[in-house]
Amino acid sequence: MEFVLESSLPHQQRAVDAVAEVFDHVAMTTPPKYYANPCFDRRDARLLDNILRVQRERSVPAKYRGRSQPSKALGLDIKMETGTGKTYVYTKTMYELHRRYGFNKFILVVPSLSIKAGTAQFLLDASVQRHFRDVCGYQAELVPCVLEAQKRAKGRQFFPSVVSEFVKGSCQSSDRIFVLLLNMQLLTGSQMLKRDDYDYGPERFYRPFAALKATRPFVLIDEPHRFQRTQAAYRTIEKELLPQCIIRYGATFPTVVQGRGKKRAEVKDYANLLYDLNACAAFNQNLIKGVIKEHFEAPSGSEEKVKITKIESKKAVRLQDIRREEKRLIKESYTLAAGDALSLVSPAFRGLMVREIKRNTVVFSNGVEKRTGEELDASAYMTSYQEAMLDLALKRHFQVERQNFRRPFKIKPLAFFFIDDIAAFRGTESEQPYLREFFERALRRQMEELLRELSPEEDEYRAYLKASLADISGCLGGYFAQDHSESDPEVQREMQEILYGKKELLTIRRPDGSYNVRRFLFSKWTLKEGWDNPNIFTITKLRSSGSEISKLQEVGRGLRLPVDENGNRIAGEAFYLTYIVDFTEADFAEKLVQEINHDVTEVTLVTTAQIVTVAKAYGIQPPELLKAELLRDGFIDLDDRVREERRSELLEKYPEFAAGVERGKILDANHQKPQEVHVRPAPYQELKALWEKLNQRYLFHYDKDIEKELPEALFQLLREHSGIFSGMVLHSERAKIQGDAAQTGRMMVARESGMTVGFAQHLSYGVFLRRLSSATNLPLPLLHDIFVRYAREVAPLGAAAFTEATVQGFLSVFLDWQETHLLSRFHYKQMPRQDKETKLTYADGALKPSLPQADVGIYVEEGLPLAKYLYDVIAYDSPLEKQNILSDIENVSVYGKIPRRSIAIPTLAGMYSPDFMYVVKKKDGTTELNVVIETKDVKKREDLRGDEKVKIRCAERFFESLKEDGFAVKFRTQIRHEEMKNILDELME
Repeated sequence: MEFVLESSLPHQQRAVDAVAEVFDHVAMTTPPKYYANPCFDRRDARLLDNILRVQRERSVPAKYRGRSQPSKALGLDIKMETGTGKTYVYTKTMYELHRRYGFNKFILVVPSLSIKAGTAQFLLDASVQRHFRDVCGYQAELVPCVLEAQKRAKGRQFFPSVVSEFVKGSCQSSDRIFVLLLNMQLLTGSQMLKRDDYDYGPERFYRPFAALKATRPFVLIDEPHRFQRTQAAYRTIEKELLPQCIIRYGATFPTVVQGRGKKRAEVKDYANLLYDLNACAAFNQNLIKGVIKEHFEAPSGSEEKVKITKIESKKAVRLQDIRREEKRLIKESYTLAAGDALSLVSPAFRGLMVREIKRNTVVFSNGVEKRTGEELDASAYMTSYQEAMLDLALKRHFQVERQNFRRPFKIKPLAFFFIDDIAAFRGTESEQPYLREFFERALRRQMEELLRELSPEEDEYRAYLKASLADISGCLGGYFAQDHSESDPEVQREMQEILYGKKELLTIRRPDGSYNVRRFLFSKWTLKEGWDNPNIFTITKLRSSGSEISKLQEVGRGLRLPVDENGNRIAGEAFYLTYIVDFTEADFAEKLVQEINHDVTEVTLVTTAQIVTVAKAYGIQPPELLKAELLRDGFIDLDDRVREERRSELLEKYPEFAAGVERGKILDANHQKPQEVHVRPAPYQELKALWEKLNQRYLFHYDKDIEKELPEALFQLLREHSGIFSGMVLHSERAKIQGDAAQTGRMMVARESGMTVGFAQHLSYGVFLRRLSSATNLPLPLLHDIFVRYAREVAPLGAAAFTEATVQGFLSVFLDWQETHLLSRFHYKQMPRQDKETKLTYADGALKPSLPQADVGIYVEEGLPLAKYLYDVIAYDSPLEKQNILSDIENVSVYGKIPRRSIAIPTLAGMYSPDFMYVVKKKDGTTELNVVIETKDVKKREDLRGDEKVKIRCAERFFESLKEDGFAVKFRTQIRHEEMKNILDELME
């Protein structure tokens, strides 16, 4: 696969031209040496005029305009948000400066090895060279000279060959551009460029720095916030390289302190800012992905966890209690020895003690064993919080992966994980890689579950998942700083693919036709800056960043728009990066919003979307009238730019034009107001009688003559509630960061439904029985007998069935049994008092115009549904549901999907709401039939879970009760490959 580069993206070309235009008509002199750049006259007044003109035309905020001269070199700054094509821009800028002015010696400085690797890969790529030659029309060859560290050897000392090649490149050659690529450490931490004792040097230069200085280079700096002017690296650039010009490219720039006392303030350290493509503009122009933050809420709502920070020689363990109280994050450290109560750290651990401290693990009195670095949810019975986050990340990944495999040209999504403990992934001689092992188990489980859900049309995705199951280890890859000295060939292969093989990572099939299943990547912040991959859709932060770094830097690895399997960049669609954190960063979305809005300094442009929104708010229709008014009153020019002298007046009259990111770009997923679907009045009128009957509330009552012996009662209780073996449930919170365009146009946080994830923490069978006996006062032999009988007669019970969650589930149903004297016989009875408001109607019976899309379906198909369908959108949860919505069945008068959780039918396994409602008539219109359908996208009815079967049996009895009350409703369950038309025809007979 080759990346298909685009040559005329406006936001990139404006940045290229901004730099090139600075030197228009500026006096130039021919270099005295063949190997040096032409020299421009820094005293030429046209230089300042050009800078001011470029800043004005590109709407640079007024406070940053004017020539800034912080050093002897001319400084030029280009601000571009991560993911908008910064590497492409500075590469094209070098071509353009060479074409216009003959500059051909550029030194490109980056802060880290990973960034250097990605940049070198881009510059050396033959397809990139062809793009600039054939598509852009540059008649020159880029010659990348990548400088690497050298080990000092005994004997003769050879001048660095890469530096020699760069220096000897002639400026008199019109078809070659020389670029020396080096990382920061080579400027400051190495003697290679400083030494002068080499046996040979080009042009009689024996000190590399002296040779580079003589070329009169242009220096380009990537990630400028890593190069403070006071730092050694920047001072070395100024002193040792003595460049004519320093051009900085980045999303984040350094800050400096100005003033004293009350006037003391931090300001951005710009040097002639020429172009400002900030985060707000990048989001608004759909140049990058939107962001969804998601975190797990603590099951009890306590928002508390405990981290094992250090184990000291088997004698003591250091723990840190981390909790949130009234929006304040509190961290307290404790040191415990064997025998100490864990309640000293948190009351949530009452009854637990530190039983044993081993070399690398701690064993607690309930048998749970944890390692250094693990974080424990205090309210979740010692559940590993990181493992729950990994489970959530996998679920989110497979949602995106499955969706993108349905495209004509597929997109291969990647997931990225920042971890705290390298040994947890790589392992050591004395430790197993427990994190990797858990991840592989969870990965296998989720892929096996997903395979059972796939429709027949998803054959290729099925094959891809099967190939993944056959090579679970190959699905994962890691890169850590220590890997450069690692001898393990598998580690080296992972590192090479992640660090240097961006295109290989994105391919679905390898050259030999086999599937490339690697898509889950792990690192310890080594790749947090500079490295990115366009197809990262999920980032999970399992460790602290170690400092209060920019939130934009954290999400930046996954902001770039994705590419398909042919290397084409996919624009014009709404893509989102899911960023998973723990509850200590529950406010991540809000902080990201603040950071983005803080970066918006002035309103420089009004967009069409803003004009439409503001016009609607002020009752000005059509919106063109408002635009005409803004032009007439001199607020904007013909290019929709805000006139500086009228900006304050504009915002005073129409404050809604305040700059900010547009709606839907960044979300807090648990609390987002969902997208709406509209309810069609005509179909509803025909469904009204059925809908109102379905919404009448019923209670179920138990028969009073139940007298069974205790063992039999407990056994039946266990059989009917097999769902208790499914594990603990954790709920995530999702936050999407978006703009409130209708109000201020600035960023805000919207919440949307998160995810409920089952999670289990295993207990030994003996501990499991003792926990139940202690809580219920039931004899141990009795409990043992009913579980043995269950395993023999109902379903096998492996070790995975005995968990803390199973204990809590059994206790819950046992208490219900005590109150109701067994839940085995029951009947339904209508409640005397009914709810007046429903999901589709207000309390007065009036039809609601719309409802959240999430209540109807999580997926949306383009196009309009049939006129007799209840909604105006094709929203569904499974392929079977979509098939039902799109099926045009002749004798169906009207039909609709029943909103989620709207019809509350009480069952033994909880409340239940079916999926579809139909009103069916015979061809002659003489007979009308009300039908309710439950859809289950499984191959066989035997594949239904136990709790689903219980709910369906209860629902059958419920609809029998409706018939006894005088309202006939047919209820059926539909499974995969059963056509709705056949089901309805059978019911009409």
